[in-house]
Amino acid sequence: MIINEIKLTNIGAYKGNNTFDFRTAADKNVILIGGENGAGKTTLLNAIKIGLFGSYGYGYKTDSADYYKKVQNILNHSAKKLNENNFRIQLDFSLIDEFEKIDYVLYRYWKYTGKSIKEHLDILANGKHLTDYEKELFQSKLKEVMPPQLLDLCLFDGEEIARIVNEDLLTDYLRKLSKVVFNLDLFETLENDLENYSNQNLDMKKMELSEQQLFDLNNREKELRIKIVDNIAKLKTLIQDKEELQDEFYQLKNDFEKYGGLVKSERDEIVKNINKLEVIRKQNLERVREFVSNLLPFFLSKNLLKDTRLQIQDEESLQLSKQLEMKLTDEKLSTIVKSLVPESKDDTNFLLKQQLLNLVKPEREINQIHGASFSESSLVENMYLNIISDPDKDILKLLANNKEKLVELQGLKEKLKINDSTNEFSEMIENMELIQKSSMNLEEEIFNTESLLEEQKSQLEAVTSEIDKLQSTIRDTEKTKSSFLESQKIIALSRRFREVQLKKKLQQVQIEASSMLKRIFRKHNYVSTIIIDPETYDVVLLDSQKDYIEKTTLSAGEKEILLISIIWAIFKCSGRKVPFIFDTLLGRLDKTHKAAVLKDFIPKCGKQAIILSTDTEIDEEHYRILENYIAKEYMLEFDVTKKETQIINNYFSFKQTEVSL
Repeated sequence: MIINEIKLTNIGAYKGNNTFDFRTAADKNVILIGGENGAGKTTLLNAIKIGLFGSYGYGYKTDSADYYKKVQNILNHSAKKLNENNFRIQLDFSLIDEFEKIDYVLYRYWKYTGKSIKEHLDILANGKHLTDYEKELFQSKLKEVMPPQLLDLCLFDGEEIARIVNEDLLTDYLRKLSKVVFNLDLFETLENDLENYSNQNLDMKKMELSEQQLFDLNNREKELRIKIVDNIAKLKTLIQDKEELQDEFYQLKNDFEKYGGLVKSERDEIVKNINKLEVIRKQNLERVREFVSNLLPFFLSKNLLKDTRLQIQDEESLQLSKQLEMKLTDEKLSTIVKSLVPESKDDTNFLLKQQLLNLVKPEREINQIHGASFSESSLVENMYLNIISDPDKDILKLLANNKEKLVELQGLKEKLKINDSTNEFSEMIENMELIQKSSMNLEEEIFNTESLLEEQKSQLEAVTSEIDKLQSTIRDTEKTKSSFLESQKIIALSRRFREVQLKKKLQQVQIEASSMLKRIFRKHNYVSTIIIDPETYDVVLLDSQKDYIEKTTLSAGEKEILLISIIWAIFKCSGRKVPFIFDTLLGRLDKTHKAAVLKDFIPKCGKQAIILSTDTEIDEEHYRILENYIAKEYMLEFDVTKKETQIINNYFSFKQTEVSL
């Protein structure tokens, strides 16, 4: 949308007929409007909005009584007193519709009938008057092509930009801007409408189980996404709080080190010894706990363990003798004996067998009890060896040592308490300890939030996977004609599309915004890359070494430049042809940055850049920088006597002074 001309008749301080020609040329895209505060710049902006949208521009669905109260406030008081009954806003603008440029002239005017006021609207398209039905269609179309919120976002209001910067509202602003400019809000509206439709037509008794599950899963997905965004924002706040606490702690620590002198060194030595003793006692206690949990039961039943060990050994010997007896058959023994002693006696075989078995048999008669495996017998043997090494003596020494350390530790803590309560830096130490405690609590909360966030992301991944499976199942059961299923499919598809589209667009925005920022920033190459998180819209700055740059290190002016660079990049990547309006944007910028914005930024703001400025914001020097890009220029001068604004067809008087010379 490009605004060609605006005519105001008895609107605000504009008495009578007043015309602004906003037409630009290929190499001259700037409309420069100067004026002191209160000269009528804001009235001009409001006139554009109310002229295009009427009551809808104020958020009303109809021409309500509240809307007409606002209208009466913008009508010229002198004209009302004189009963002129002629109040009109005429807007000439161009739109591209199906690759065809159409020139529109919109007349919105008001007339009094007695004490009541009535609004009228006429629209011409390429010189042809539209019927009432065609007007309705056009207004609906205009709300889609150029909704009021988009017009608001095209307005670079210096006060609003400063508020966004000062109150750290960058992420919320970018979220709103991206949704509107990239038309993602239309998809969100579609999803909400479809969800409402599903709710209205939902009959849980008649609904198939799979459809009910799909409905629940879609709601669950939506809830998880909201929770994830909330927790990401919470995590960011917690991390910022922790960083602030750490900064405060380090400041106190530096002050303490700077002014504490000998007191600090003595205290540090005490703290060091306390920590050392606590570590030793902790290690001793761990060894005692290990003994109690592992060896103590066996130590108390030492004799039983010894008997068990002997029993297992005898059982192993008995088992071995039985196996040997099975192997040493009479035939095998006879062969062995004859090979060794050819003339042996008949009972030699029997005697040899008995001698061999006696070597491996247990010395006492036993019954098989345990039947332990090799690994089990090894465990019993190891435990027995540990027990006979008298571990109780070591444990008793550790307990005695811990008792000694405890007495020593109590003495040091008492000494530290006396030291902290008597020296002049006790309050500083107490504050540092409180900060450390708060920091530890924050760390725990950060850890819990991060864990919850990871869990929610895992749940979201599982839910989306389940949605895909259910949709496939329902399709296979020939239920794809169901209006409910179709709505759920569209909702899921719309969400995926928004995610992919947003990531794609923000990648382009990052490139364009980084390039523009490098051209405008006084610190060349200070910011090399801008990264925008597609989930949280958090902005991360990297230098040429890809190291993180803290945004708080930027000045207020640099933050404004960062914001306008990102906004400009979003509009550029959207492909929308819109007018950019700058209202006292440059007032907070220093001389160098102001010149860079006028030279490198403004000329690249599309076909039409409307600048509202005071003579201190764009003075003579900066006017010269911008001069080659100016298509039209005006100055608004408020006549206090007549209480009306006069439009002069040139900027402030310093230009006239130069011409006369």
